[in-house]
Amino acid sequence: METLWLVVLGTLTAGYFALAGFDYGTGLLLPFRRREEALGRMTPFFLGNEVWLVAAIGVLFAAFPRLEGELLSGAHSVFTLVLAGLVLFMAAVQLRLWWWLVFTGALMVSAGWGLFLAHLLDAPWFVALVMPVLFAVHGWAFQTRRWAVSGLTALLCALPIPLAFSSIDVTGLMAHSDTLGLLAWVAVPVIPLVVVLQWSIVAISSR
Repeated sequence: METLWLVVLGTLTAGYFALAGFDYGTGLLLPFRRREEALGRMTPFFLGNEVWLVAAIGVLFAAFPRLEGELLSGAHSVFTLVLAGLVLFMAAVQLRLWWWLVFTGALMVSAGWGLFLAHLLDAPWFVALVMPVLFAVHGWAFQTRRWAVSGLTALLCALPIPLAFSSIDVTGLMAHSDTLGLLAWVAVPVIPLVVVLQWSIVAISSR
């Protein structure tokens, strides 16, 4: 059961980062693109991608209740940056505010995840540049409809943080096996639907 929930958490996390370049990558590229066209192309994925993040956080709190402390330890300011960026990015896109607010929100989120990667790896701060660069490249592949390249960039975006996260020993940090069993009745039918729905949107939008 423990292995199942590690796979579930890893899948949701990887799915979020694989698609994040569509949103944040587009935001990072706005100074260099036709802004209304770029935002219009991003619209089918906007908010839908956040479902992956919300689901991953739900699994983290429910199945790994003691892991939160391990992740947040020493990284409170990083998560504050990510959260503030998410709020700014979503509000700016939905309200069609100034493009530079969309750009700023995307930069805050991507830099925040980069700093979290550096935190997990106990690496120098400049490792944080990895995530903004990957999101921007993924956003470029998406906006220019280079689908063959976007598969590779999605994979590159999906791997760093889940791989770094896998280095954490979760022994003793998971919920009781009975709780995990009950949660499985919810997760097993719902999560495949989320995966199929999101990738169906990707497939339809790529035509």
